[in-house]
Amino acid sequence: MQKIRRGAAQNPLAFYLYTLLYAFIMSLVYAAAFAPLLALFLFERGSALQYLALLCPLVCIFIVLPLRFSFAQALTGRYHRSAFSLRDAFNFSLYGEKVAEGVVYVLHLIKWALPLAAAGWALYYMYLNTEVFALIKGITDFGTAVTAVWNGLIGFFGAKNPLPGGITEGLFAILGILGLCVLILLLGTMRNSAYRYIWAEATEFDKNPRYEARRSLRGRRFKQLGVALINLVLLLPVLVVLYRIIEPKETLEQLANQYADALVSGTALPAVVIPYGQLAIVFFACFLPLLPVRRMITAYFATARIRKQLLPPDPGQANGPTQDQRPPLYEDKPAPARRKP
Repeated sequence: MQKIRRGAAQNPLAFYLYTLLYAFIMSLVYAAAFAPLLALFLFERGSALQYLALLCPLVCIFIVLPLRFSFAQALTGRYHRSAFSLRDAFNFSLYGEKVAEGVVYVLHLIKWALPLAAAGWALYYMYLNTEVFALIKGITDFGTAVTAVWNGLIGFFGAKNPLPGGITEGLFAILGILGLCVLILLLGTMRNSAYRYIWAEATEFDKNPRYEARRSLRGRRFKQLGVALINLVLLLPVLVVLYRIIEPKETLEQLANQYADALVSGTALPAVVIPYGQLAIVFFACFLPLLPVRRMITAYFATARIRKQLLPPDPGQANGPTQDQRPPLYEDKPAPARRKP
């Protein structure tokens, strides 16, 4: 029978505090990884020092992404009665595999981010290469076309009070398209969020991670959506506090009208004021304390199938599996040797 790793018991409070400390340290690692991007703004355009920004993707690929999989190993170790430790969470064992899996993860996210990237590039290109009046006319015509389609739909169902077409409606339509693209990216992030925990468990028992991921998530996509919604609820404190500190509290329609007026008059776009000090308070007071809980929920969902296989068979079950019918993890053979780092 497979030997389950056993270690010193770790009470829930210690488990949470260790994962919280890990989250804090990783936030510093992320800050250091993205710090080279400041070279794009601190140095003059064309300066050789701007190439320091290339350190950002290198650090993310070769340090940040492998550590994400190390954290998954440390977190899922609790399901084998192994205490969570920072040493396991920051280890670089199986380094080559972790780098490869991290790159594949990023490629999967890029696939889901393509609509947003295409929409953003198109808007940026038109903003830089289109005359102001031509841009205004294009947005206005787009808004007129969209409202015509909308009025036709609501008119078909007997609704009245059609919307007037114009530049404001065009801006709303563009924001709606961007919102849909962001939703697609979030959907892709949700679908790939469980993989690193499945990888950690599959690697522990020397199994194919991608095969185990397909089996673990087959028929459970709606449950995965439910887990994502729970994680979204845990983000509500951040969203509520951010809404409270935003000043002034213009509605979306007011913001659209302000940008429309700026385009028509040719004046500068409304300035965006970012309260960095308050954002730091929101991060440390609202976001960071709940981050370990969100990770624990995702890991628990992702490893449900493998954990079920690790449960010993119930001797009192009338129609329980026989010795020959037990899952592969309970075959009477030595545990597979762990691969060396």
